Amino acid sequence: MKQFETILRERMARRGLKKYDIDFFLSAWRGMSEETTPLDWQQVTPFSPSMACRTPDPGSSDFERLHAIGLEHLSRCAIVKLNGGRSTTMGGQVPKCMVEAKDGHSFLDILMGQLLATNNRNGIEMPLVLMNSFFTDHVTEKIVGKTPLVIMNFIQNEYPRIRVTNLMPLDTGCDDDWCPAGHGDFYSSLASSGLLDGLLDLGIDYVFISNVDNLAAEISVEILGQMVNEKHDFMMEVTRKTTADIKGGAPILYDGQPSLLEIAQVPAAHIENFQNIDSFSYFNTNNIWVDLRALKKLLTESRLSLPIIRNRKIIRDIEVIQIETAMGAGLQCFNKPAIIEVPRSRFAPVKTEADLTRLRSDAYILDGDYHIHATEKSCSSTNDVVYN
Repeated sequence: MKQFETILRERMARRGLKKYDIDFFLSAWRGMSEETTPLDWQQVTPFSPSMACRTPDPGSSDFERLHAIGLEHLSRCAIVKLNGGRSTTMGGQVPKCMVEAKDGHSFLDILMGQLLATNNRNGIEMPLVLMNSFFTDHVTEKIVGKTPLVIMNFIQNEYPRIRVTNLMPLDTGCDDDWCPAGHGDFYSSLASSGLLDGLLDLGIDYVFISNVDNLAAEISVEILGQMVNEKHDFMMEVTRKTTADIKGGAPILYDGQPSLLEIAQVPAAHIENFQNIDSFSYFNTNNIWVDLRALKKLLTESRLSLPIIRNRKIIRDIEVIQIETAMGAGLQCFNKPAIIEVPRSRFAPVKTEADLTRLRSDAYILDGDYHIHATEKSCSSTNDVVYN
């Protein structure tokens, strides 16, 4: 076993993984052959509306106060986009960020346009940080230094896929042997790339993280103001579940402590309960706010321990396990986290060809600041893309 671990460690090092991430994977891999402690469903309490915080109503004095605080700290914030995905679910093979989304503009074009408009409006240089995969990095590195924006890239780790039958790594000799480490890898990859220290040196204390295909996830001055005012070091945006969101990760209390429950962690006997939108009424939008100084402290003290998710997939007709972590699970590690309920308009991912077709149609318009607005022709279905 030790000889095989040495071979695996060398293979992962050649792939670019750092010692911390290799050690994490090997620890998780060793644990596959051991009995794991099952989730105690009796300790799971879904988040209720009374547990979530909200921003004050627009126009109120509290809203204006948080808006002012957010504006004051806006130059100390960076925008992070999770940019590792392919466009396979939308019928393509190119990086998702490069797919034409609206009026000849790609997803990345629109996101950069939104940020540039925000910076120009406020006289700041808020940077854009892209967490790429090995698949997308070669594309986005070409734009660095060629736009008015400050753009920084780093690469998400990849882990070996593990065969279910013998717990050995898949060995086809191609990229199918590897899988993304899950978006929970954001924390360690940001640090090992040097960007965590680099952002702090630039005076950036906060990051707002979201998926590259969620064009509705723009910076919210009020949420930033709320984070600063209430001294939260981690905030997760959640919204109400619909029948289209039953697989989304749900905020919970586990043994009285805030946590995130992903469907891959739910015992089979409780899947139906987890997918009941009346029982688990919120889901994680993957719009996450993080205090970078708090993150640095957690990593320095080795206190950022995320639950391992064993995600089963079929690759080349072979059943494999992907070892992943979820970014939202950081909720349980920070000292003063918060769950904040946001309107559905802040969650509008484009995942399928049907989503993309609707976005490109005359049901939506793209304005001069790169905001996307629904028109009267927009369908009212809850499965539709919804924008501000």
